[in-house]
Amino acid sequence: MMMKSKKLLAFAVSAFLFAFSVSCSEDSANDDGNNNENNSSEIQETGNGGKTTDWKDGYITFYGQPSSNDSYPYPLPEMEKGYYNVAPGVYFFPDLILGSAYEIKYGDKTIRVIAKDICPDGDNSWFDNTPEAFEYLTGNKALGKVNVKWRETPYYTGKNITVKIKNGSNNWFLGVYVFNGRYGVAKVELSKDGKQFYEMKPYNYKMFWELQCPFGEYNSSLTVRITDRYGHVVTGVMKMTGVQDGKVYDMGKNFDY
Repeated sequence: MMMKSKKLLAFAVSAFLFAFSVSCSEDSANDDGNNNENNSSEIQETGNGGKTTDWKDGYITFYGQPSSNDSYPYPLPEMEKGYYNVAPGVYFFPDLILGSAYEIKYGDKTIRVIAKDICPDGDNSWFDNTPEAFEYLTGNKALGKVNVKWRETPYYTGKNITVKIKNGSNNWFLGVYVFNGRYGVAKVELSKDGKQFYEMKPYNYKMFWELQCPFGEYNSSLTVRITDRYGHVVTGVMKMTGVQDGKVYDMGKNFDY
């Protein structure tokens, strides 16, 4: 299922407390990934440091039971332990890169999240969380809407960046996903000779990238150059013998912290 904004829900609590819940992000069942959380648990010490933004004020909500096509689920196959799915409100994140990582703090608790969808009605929420993440962080889903502190962080992973061929690609038109980047991916380029690079076009908050073949056909090894939002660069090779939907290529490293 995909996420869509939903009418605010009123919860009757003892003193007629009204709580709000918008529906923007949820697991997506599609051909390109299972979008599953690895583990819904408190923050894990899988990594610290790297480039982080300052803490900022925001607020969180959680989603209910949505079902629509009005979302852009980023199909990261599996997240590192301790991360949750989240849908940032794009009204507040006009430069959002899906796959970016954040920390959200409420009181003495902090969770780590990956932007795996968008919240189209961004004026209603900064971050639309899974019910499990919201309840762990606040201790009470009846709160519905809560002011928090948040910051963008690296995605703390020991995995290499991978490039996955998007379904529907062919020898003349290539679409790819880029997974596991420690920072949001800002640019993807392809080259046949390792010298002249062609920039792929990003779609849907950089969820995926496409390029009509400038080489005649995609039927040989290609050099892939991937740049993150801070200018870190990873260069790898896709040893292609034609285009195979769903094929994954390991880039051999990740962005430096």
